[in-house]
Amino acid sequence: MKYFSIYILFLLTAATSVAQQLSGKVLADDSEIPISEAVIQIKGTKKSAVSNEQGEFSLMLNADKSITLLVSHVAYVNKEVVLKPPFEQDILIRMEREQLVLNQVDVKGNTDDALPQGNLQPLTPLSVNEVATPFNEFSQLINTLPGVVSNNELSSSYAVRGGNFDENLIYVNGMEIYRPFLIRAGQQEGLSFINPDMVNNIKFSAGGWENKYGDKLSSNLIVDYKEPEETQGNINVGLLGASAYVGASLSDGSSLLLGARYKNARYLFNTFDTNGEYLPLFVDAQAFYSKSFNSKTSIDVLISLAQNDYQVVPSTQETDFGNFQQKFRFLVVYDGAESLKYRTAQGGIRLKHLFSERFRSSVIVSAFQTSEFEYNNTEGFYRLCDVDRDINSDTFDQCISQRGAGSNFLYARNILDAGVFQIINRNDWQLSKRHLLSFGIEYKYQTVDDLLDEYEFIDSADFVQINRVVNQENQLYVNFANAYVQHEWEINNRTFLNYGFRVNYGSNTEELLFSPRVSLQKKLHPDKSGQLTFAAGMYRQYPFYRELRDQDGQVNNEVKAQSSLHLVTNYTKNLELWYRPFQLTTAAYYKYYFSLIPYDVDNIRIRYRPELDAVGYATGADIRLSGEFIPDTQSWLSLSVLSAKEDVEGDGQGFIRRPSDQRVTATIFFQDYFINNPSLRVNLKLQVGSGLPFSAPNSLKGRNSFSGEWYRRMDVGFSKEFDLENMNSFKFIESFWLGVDVLNVLGVSNTISYSWIEDFNGQNFAIPNSLSARFLNVKGIVKF
Repeated sequence: MKYFSIYILFLLTAATSVAQQLSGKVLADDSEIPISEAVIQIKGTKKSAVSNEQGEFSLMLNADKSITLLVSHVAYVNKEVVLKPPFEQDILIRMEREQLVLNQVDVKGNTDDALPQGNLQPLTPLSVNEVATPFNEFSQLINTLPGVVSNNELSSSYAVRGGNFDENLIYVNGMEIYRPFLIRAGQQEGLSFINPDMVNNIKFSAGGWENKYGDKLSSNLIVDYKEPEETQGNINVGLLGASAYVGASLSDGSSLLLGARYKNARYLFNTFDTNGEYLPLFVDAQAFYSKSFNSKTSIDVLISLAQNDYQVVPSTQETDFGNFQQKFRFLVVYDGAESLKYRTAQGGIRLKHLFSERFRSSVIVSAFQTSEFEYNNTEGFYRLCDVDRDINSDTFDQCISQRGAGSNFLYARNILDAGVFQIINRNDWQLSKRHLLSFGIEYKYQTVDDLLDEYEFIDSADFVQINRVVNQENQLYVNFANAYVQHEWEINNRTFLNYGFRVNYGSNTEELLFSPRVSLQKKLHPDKSGQLTFAAGMYRQYPFYRELRDQDGQVNNEVKAQSSLHLVTNYTKNLELWYRPFQLTTAAYYKYYFSLIPYDVDNIRIRYRPELDAVGYATGADIRLSGEFIPDTQSWLSLSVLSAKEDVEGDGQGFIRRPSDQRVTATIFFQDYFINNPSLRVNLKLQVGSGLPFSAPNSLKGRNSFSGEWYRRMDVGFSKEFDLENMNSFKFIESFWLGVDVLNVLGVSNTISYSWIEDFNGQNFAIPNSLSARFLNVKGIVKF
C-alpha cells in the first residue's frame, strides 16, 4: 500500500507534455456582438473551453497535427472549424443564429465541464468496455458518483442518498425503464438494461429534479442513445462475457443501432466461498432506430429482449469468521439445486413534431413484459465449530470443539408474469425569449399474476424450526395517471427560475396527490464559471407490486404512496488547474420521508414490510472533483457523508438506521497513459464505504441493530490500443484494443449478506456471505 500511495500521488501531480495555448473569440455572424457561454471542444477529445462575456476563450493544445474545433451554443447553429499547425494565437469564429426558437430547449452538453441544468448533471459517457469492471456494466461508473452506493460488483443496482434500490428513475430516449420483479440484487442478477456501447448523452440527478420527470423518491438517470452519422461498431470478447455493436446511417437519412451482449459469470462465481457448479446464461439484444421525415417530424423506435438464466448446484462451503482471539468455522455440505429464469421484453416509440417555431410536442408509447420463474430445492448440512488459535498447538487452525450442527432446507416454486403499458405526452411552448412553458400527461397500466409456493425450515439438534411458509396466488391490475405543468423563466442572464407541479393518481391507493417543485439557479463569478442552485419539492412513489407484498406473500391494499420532501443546495465551479479543465461539485441535502414502507435485506433480496408504517429522513453532503488530472482523460474523486434513519410506528425504538445508511463513502476513478505512447493506458477504481446495518431475520425489535464491516475494493485495468486503420490488410478495422483487468486487487473478502445459525446453547451467529475474490480478466475489442 505504501508504494501504491506513492504511485497515486505521482500520477496526480505528474508533469504533462509541453502544451501550446490557443486563444480566440466567438462573434455573431452579422455583427460584432460577442457570444458568451459558447462551448468550444477539440473533436475526438474531452478538451474544451467556454467563452466568457467578451466571447473570448483559450485552449491548451498538445497536438502537432490538424485539429477540428466543435463550436456550439444554445441560440446558434453548431459549427466546425478546422485548424492546421502552426496555430494562430488569436482566431475568430463567427456563428449563425438559430432560426427555430424551440431548438433552444434540447441543447446537449458536449463535455463534462457543462454546468448542471435543473439539478441534472451532464456526465461524460466513458467507454465502460475499456474500464476495469467485471461485466462492462454501465452502472459501475454511476456507482462512483457521490451519494451513490452499491457494495456489490455483481449487481447493476444502486442506492442514492439513503434510498433503496427501487427508488431510481431511469429513462432511455424518453422511455421509462423497468427491472424484473423476482430478481435478487446479487449473483443471480442478469444484465442491466442500458447497453454502454449505444450511449451518447447522460444526465444524472441525485435529488431535486424538475417537474417534467417522474415519480420516484431518490434519483433520476436520463440516457440518450446515439444517432450515428457514419458506420461504426465493435466486437468485445473477454473471460467474463462478450458483446457486439454496430451503428449506421442509412441512405434515407435515418440511423440504426444494433447491440447484443453475453455475460458469463461462471469463472468469477468460482471464487465464492460456496463451491459448486455454476451455469449462468445472461444474454440480451437491443435495436434503436431514428428517422427524421422532415425538419419538423421525427420518430425513434427502441426494442430490447433479454433472457437471463441462473443455475447453481452447490456442493460445499467453508467460512471463517470472528477475530484472532476467537475464531469460528462454518462448514456446509449441500444437496439439491437452485434455478432462476426470467425473460423480459421492452419497447417503445417516440414521435416528435414541431408544430410551429414556438410549439412542439412528443408522444411516447412503451410496453414492458416479464415472465419469471424461481426454483429452489436445496438442503445444507452444516457444522459450526471453534478453531484453535494457539500457534504452538498441533491442532492450530483446526476445529477443536463443535458448537452447532443441523440442516437448513429451502424450497421454492415461484412463477410471476407482469406487464406495464405506458403512454406519455410532453409539450414545450416558448412563450417568449425568456419564458418556456412545459406541460404533459401520462397514463400507465400495470398487471401482475404471481404464484408463490415456498417454505424454509431448520433441522437442528432435537428440534425442527419452520422459518417461513408462503403459499399464495396474487393478481393485481392498477391504473396510474399523472400530469405536470412547469414554467422556466430566465430572469436575467445569470438567474433562472423553474417552478411547477405534478398531479398524480393511483387506483390501488385511490389517492390524488399534489407535488409542487421549484428550483432557483444563479450563475456566479464574473465569468459565470460558478453556479448555485436551490431546489425544493415533493416526490411521490406509488407502491408497485413488490412494495405491496409482505413477507408472507399477502398483498396489502391499504398501503399509501411513499412521499419525500427534498431540500437540496448545489454549488458547481468550473476550474482551470495545471492549464486543464476541472469541475468542483458540492451538495448539501435533507430529505424527509412519510408514508414510508420499511424493508429488510434478506440474503441480498429486498423484503418489504407493508404492514408497518414509518417516517424517516436522510441528510448529508457530497463533494466531487473531476477533470483532466492527466491531459485528455477524465478522472474524479468523490466523498459523501450520510445519515439515513426511520421511525417505525409502534416498535418503541424511535429512529433507527435504514438498511442503506452507509455513513461514509469515498471513490477514486483515475486514468493515465504513457506520455511517449498514449496507446498504453491504465485505469483505477477504488471504492471505500463504512459498514451497512443488518439484523437477524423476522426481528422487529432488533432491526438494523448491528453494523457490518467496511467495504473496500480496488480494480485496476491495463490496456494497449493498436491502430490498424492505415494498414492495407485491415482497412475495414479502425483499431484493436487489448486489456488486462485485475479485479479486487487487494483480495478483500467483502460481505454481501449474513446467514443466521443457532448453536447448541441457543446463541445466534451471523455467518458472512462473501463477494468475489481477486480475479484476472482478459478482454479484447475490435473497433471498426
